[in-house]
Amino acid sequence: MRVALETLGCKVNQYESSAFLESFAEEGWRVVPFSQKADLYVVHSCTVTNKAAYQTRQLLRRALRRNPDARVVVLGCDAQVHGERIARERLATHILGTQEKFHLLRWLHEPGTLEAPCYAVSDVRSAAPLEPLPLTTMLDDRRRAFLKIQDGCDAFCAYCIVPFSRGRSRSLEVEHAIRQLETFSHSGYGEVVLTGIHLGQWGVDLRPQTTLARLLMRIDEAMRPPRIRLSSMESTEVTEDFLKAVSALSWLCPHFHIPMQSGDPEILAAMHRPYGPEHYAETVLSLRRLFPRAALGADVIVGFPGETDRHFAHTVQLVEALPLSYLHVFPYSPRPGTRAAAMEGRIVGETLKKRTRMLRDLGRRKKRTFQERFVGAVLEVLVENPVGPKQWTGTSENYLTVIFEAKRPIIAGSLVRVRADRVTDAGLWGTPVD
Repeated sequence: MRVALETLGCKVNQYESSAFLESFAEEGWRVVPFSQKADLYVVHSCTVTNKAAYQTRQLLRRALRRNPDARVVVLGCDAQVHGERIARERLATHILGTQEKFHLLRWLHEPGTLEAPCYAVSDVRSAAPLEPLPLTTMLDDRRRAFLKIQDGCDAFCAYCIVPFSRGRSRSLEVEHAIRQLETFSHSGYGEVVLTGIHLGQWGVDLRPQTTLARLLMRIDEAMRPPRIRLSSMESTEVTEDFLKAVSALSWLCPHFHIPMQSGDPEILAAMHRPYGPEHYAETVLSLRRLFPRAALGADVIVGFPGETDRHFAHTVQLVEALPLSYLHVFPYSPRPGTRAAAMEGRIVGETLKKRTRMLRDLGRRKKRTFQERFVGAVLEVLVENPVGPKQWTGTSENYLTVIFEAKRPIIAGSLVRVRADRVTDAGLWGTPVD
């Protein structure tokens, strides 16, 4: 039996999909690309934007065209939020919500047809505590692994559907996290990214309550891969205790992604974000003082309802003033059921395109400036993919893409020291240092 799985969305989904495929392999299934004919197609969905929800439906239609007799499963966030629509349009034989997807193999034994799909979507806000999802190998990647240590969100930002699609914030117990890191270390991974939906809230729901900083201190005592990287964290969670803890950890990658969303206090308040521009700026500057070489990234939403030229100008000014290394810019996408979806004054058309283009151009300039800082410097690079005869690409500890030519054999997943010689459109070009 052949199974094909396509994953949309975040690193959390990627970790979960890897575990699903590993369980299929253990049951004797043969994993094939989604572009091939399969007996079972699985779409691990995302619904954070309109585009992601549209892509989910497109993949389901594609699977049905490739093999009308196949079982077609949609699971995860879009199934949780838009499962009824998917059922009405007869796009899947199995529709599994955020909790039900973890019992995928069991649900496949339930009867289901396109006329009467197997529909299993429960109240996600009443989700059980986070259970470990053991994993040996990420999908097809032997270089960098993701480890989901947290799921769900209780912030309810005005624009965000995630609390409704992934449920309340839940944390993985310390010992389960340590055990999975040890597994990844034995599997030869050079780097693991600790990830979650609201990573900085790890530990709040555990008893006794604890913090992400304490987890990092516990990891410091355990067997782990050579490098650990953190995914996105909120500025309000980069506390003095957190900074004190991470400053002493040589294995923690100097890379911090801190969502901004807007540089205007009125828009931040309308978004229900718990900080102002001044607090955000001080967080970024504190990180730069403590980690001079660190990559500092930000998310920005353009065109939130009510955003005037003045509001947008404040965002541009804040981005220009801060030592950010790169930007992720998102045009606002209204999600039904969120507070922002009912707000007036949404920005559309040419104005939205112009603002998005302006911020993305600014982000590219910031990235180029950051790259140029490291010409002549020696970087630790995780070797990832061959790009030519004896040429490899990889990622530095501070999130820079580095291309280099190796005169001796190189193993993907290893760490090499590379001196950056120049900036190219593809990243830094460098020379290995013996």
